[in-house]
Amino acid sequence: MDMEDYLAFSKKAVESLDAARFCFEQGFYNSCVNRAYYAMFQAAVAALFKRGVRPKSKKTGHDWVQSEFSRIFVRKSKQFPNLKGFLNRMQDWRDTADYSPEAISKKKAKRLLSRAAIFVGQVTEEIDNGSQQCSGETDR
Repeated sequence: MDMEDYLAFSKKAVESLDAARFCFEQGFYNSCVNRAYYAMFQAAVAALFKRGVRPKSKKTGHDWVQSEFSRIFVRKSKQFPNLKGFLNRMQDWRDTADYSPEAISKKKAKRLLSRAAIFVGQVTEEIDNGSQQCSGETDR
């Protein structure tokens, strides 16, 4: 496991969450949701990499990250049971923000930003505290 990889994604997660907050403050609600999703995605990647779990391909795809995060941290270890489905639902809202004519409202953006902050906060705290020891798990 390359320690720098998970640290880089942890840092990106915090940066994306800060960008989501900035977008919200500026009234850019669609962009807020986009950055909030990516903050969560990057935190999930960091957690998986810290655990030693990597995709078989060089690409770290959204479906793979969502399913592996859920499998390892929600169902198997029950480390984040309160985050079940957060990442998948947030991608649905990101898809709406990015690919639909529907605009994200201020109220919806605020709620999703709050959820992203909870997700990123909990996941990065666990990563940074080192409680997720590398278990030697391999791709699935």
